[in-house]
Amino acid sequence: MQSPRISVIIPAYRAAATIARAVESVLAQTVRAAEILVVDDGSPDDLAAALAPYGKRVTLVRQPNGGAASARNLGIERARGDFIAFLDADDYWEPEKLEWQLAVFERHPELGLVAGQYSVQQPDGVKRRAGLRSGPERFERVQRARGAAAFRAAAEVWTGTVLVRREALGDERFVSGLEPAEDRDLWVRLIAKTPMYLCSEPLATAVLEAGSLSRSNLARDINNMRRVVDRNRQRLGLRGSLFWRSHTYYRWAGCDDCPRRALAQLARSLLYWPLPYPRWSVVIPGARAKLLMVSVLRLAGLYRRSDRAN
Repeated sequence: MQSPRISVIIPAYRAAATIARAVESVLAQTVRAAEILVVDDGSPDDLAAALAPYGKRVTLVRQPNGGAASARNLGIERARGDFIAFLDADDYWEPEKLEWQLAVFERHPELGLVAGQYSVQQPDGVKRRAGLRSGPERFERVQRARGAAAFRAAAEVWTGTVLVRREALGDERFVSGLEPAEDRDLWVRLIAKTPMYLCSEPLATAVLEAGSLSRSNLARDINNMRRVVDRNRQRLGLRGSLFWRSHTYYRWAGCDDCPRRALAQLARSLLYWPLPYPRWSVVIPGARAKLLMVSVLRLAGLYRRSDRAN
């Protein structure tokens, strides 16, 4: 029986300095990918020169700058594999990622999507497990989710760990303009239609770079995550919509370096959902109250983020 073909899609913008790390992690896989498609999203740096050492092992596709969603969509259209995997240009995979995931698909042919745990590497090089909020009961098993459960499941999927069956993906695509929430929007739609599976071992590492998309424009990020919640209003229902709006404000308050803005976002979070968050939705119990206290202390000049290391 012929081995399934895997297409790897890597959108790249200003990534000439990091693209080699991503590509090397794909080439080092214990199961070989059939093709590696790097989509140059109108990048001003010289990606072609950075990829030249790889020759025909990497295909460079170019488009005018349109964002991560359109770059991934172009990669999907060019891909010829039975399975499609996504990797950002500054991140990298564990060597056994594809082997582990193909084994899961072989054991459970009904699956459409396999993702899993991942690690986070700080700008100073320190690496730690991201720690998905899911309980152990949500790993290493086939999950079928509908309604609000599909939205929650999508929140547990990091795109850098995804391997999706091309047949399950069908005509579904990322929606441009929803960045950086465009991936959750797609995974909700897929998970609502096809079974998924989460591996308990870290499959990949997200490398945090200064000025990365996830931190470069908080106002846009909040608005786009809210748009994804609103797009799923019927699936979530009123209670679910209010909760996820609240959770969006809470998450971005934790990313904001300005305590005044953080407090404003926490106020909106409490307005939408004044009740305590369920345990599965936060890593630390009482996290929102603790963040509120820290933000007040920072505003009063009594606390600095650097104090956490002391």
